Amino acid sequence: MKVKYRYDTLSGSQTHITVILIIMVAVICFIKLYSDSKGINADLILLILTAVMMYFVLYTFHTSVFYADDSCVAFGRIFKKRIAYSSIRGIDIRTEVREQVYRRAKRSRVTEIITFHCDDGDHSFAGIIEPSRKSLTYVQGSTGVTAEDKANSAFSMLKYFIESKRYL
Repeated sequence: MKVKYRYDTLSGSQTHITVILIIMVAVICFIKLYSDSKGINADLILLILTAVMMYFVLYTFHTSVFYADDSCVAFGRIFKKRIAYSSIRGIDIRTEVREQVYRRAKRSRVTEIITFHCDDGDHSFAGIIEPSRKSLTYVQGSTGVTAEDKANSAFSMLKYFIESKRYL
């Protein structure tokens, strides 16, 4: 089972990514000014730092993937977090309505958070629930997500998959 989902942060805040980007731009500017004043060719370092900065920019717009097979589930984009079914003691799913200010307008989105209670602690992952086409009748203040959308979400399907295999 391989499913793509829209990644969301657990805290709902993107400020840590913004801080990292500001620090990266400052470091790139500092290295460029330092290398120009000392006559050092730092093009490779600047290229690497620019690539890392671009990764963080694209990080916010990218979808994530989880893989579920017969022995474990793996979450992640580049670095994968693997959770063996034998270590899972319970799975909880909760939803939160989060508001985001975009161009002076408030927009609501529904974030689904799945928590695996394991032997080595709790592991949580968050994703945005997309409304289905038939539930897109927009009502003022509504998120457009129905109970059916929540039941058919990626994390709900994963929970049903793990429970159907009788791993819990």
